[in-house]
Amino acid sequence: MFIFIKHGDNKEFLVNTNCSVLLLLHYIRSEMKLPKTNTIDLCDETGIMKFFFLSKTPGEYASKFLTARSTYYVCRVDRGAPGTRLENAYKAFVPLLKNPEPELIDTLRTQCDVLEKNRIKALKSQEAKKVVPAESPVNVPSKPSGRSSEERPTRKGPFFKTRADFLNRRDKRR
Repeated sequence: MFIFIKHGDNKEFLVNTNCSVLLLLHYIRSEMKLPKTNTIDLCDETGIMKFFFLSKTPGEYASKFLTARSTYYVCRVDRGAPGTRLENAYKAFVPLLKNPEPELIDTLRTQCDVLEKNRIKALKSQEAKKVVPAESPVNVPSKPSGRSSEERPTRKGPFFKTRADFLNRRDKRR
């Protein structure tokens, strides 16, 4: 099974999709002579991204995600400047075409905006989770056991931390 990859000024080449996503992207990067530092992905002719750069399983076969004999465009994923607060932000998905269609650019921009909003929402929820454990455990009601604290029996003997403590205590009683 194969796909067409369009790039530049109406240049295209064939790619076999019977390989891992990681290998497919590596091959595309080498064919187009792109630096390894560039994050790339594919989109179909309507501009729908495949989001391979977010994949948790880059070892899966690319044929699982791509339609045979279809045409895909290579897109560069632009992120924030390294070392800044926005280094993980999604800035843009840039199609590596000389004259991309305006509809394609609009679709890519919309997907980038949605991805960035979801990233910010996830960050806010993580921050909210970090704040919750910081509250004092005194104010948190404990699970009711059915008895009041006055009815609970007190511990009659010492609490042994290790087996050796238990054996030493037992030997002292003899």
